[in-house]
Amino acid sequence: MDHLAVIPDGGGRWATARKLPHVNGYLYGMRAVSDVIDAADELKIGCVSFYVSSMENYKRGDSLILALSSVYVDYIVKTLLPVSIARNYKLFFVGDYARLTPELMSCISRANAATINNTGMTVAFVFAYNGMEEVTKAFNYVFKQKLINANYTEATIAEVEPYMYSASLPPVDAVLRYGNCRRLSGFLPFRCTYAELFFSEKLFPDADKGDIYDLVKEYKKIKRNFGDLR
Repeated sequence: MDHLAVIPDGGGRWATARKLPHVNGYLYGMRAVSDVIDAADELKIGCVSFYVSSMENYKRGDSLILALSSVYVDYIVKTLLPVSIARNYKLFFVGDYARLTPELMSCISRANAATINNTGMTVAFVFAYNGMEEVTKAFNYVFKQKLINANYTEATIAEVEPYMYSASLPPVDAVLRYGNCRRLSGFLPFRCTYAELFFSEKLFPDADKGDIYDLVKEYKKIKRNFGDLR
């Protein structure tokens, strides 16, 4: 498997069920992120990505956004980056950086710089993301360049793709969504065209390595034809 994409849903509900502050669900969720990364590495998956926040999540209020940003920064600096350096992971971040806090942006820049030459598994985090916006922005950029150059030919996928946030990520082979919801919520639509979909009733803080091992076992049973007759 080249790319496993994870939608880590249910952190807030997990905290509410335990009468804990909302942010605690995300604190415990970071532990689950580490478990998923460990399993992906053990299973030799080339890339694992996490849908950390959507564009819609930024409607939840500044105080929560700031609290969650601090959770992400703390995890990246204290846990993810040291592990990535030790294990040769390449860290990659996708999304609308303009919406991120300066603290998180600075953290992302440091993580990118520290792992840019690493050649092991890619670990990607998707922040402030909307799949339709990603495609629209990339198309509009290509469209404007064509107008500037008096090129009135139709835009092609090959022309648009390099300008997407996720251009450096491989196609998604499998999506695993936690939280007992059966939808993609706009996650990497261009990359997920032929992805196999898996859904878990678990809330993400309860995720563990066994989930990934079970998914890969089931994935290997699937015959993937990519629209062809085989």
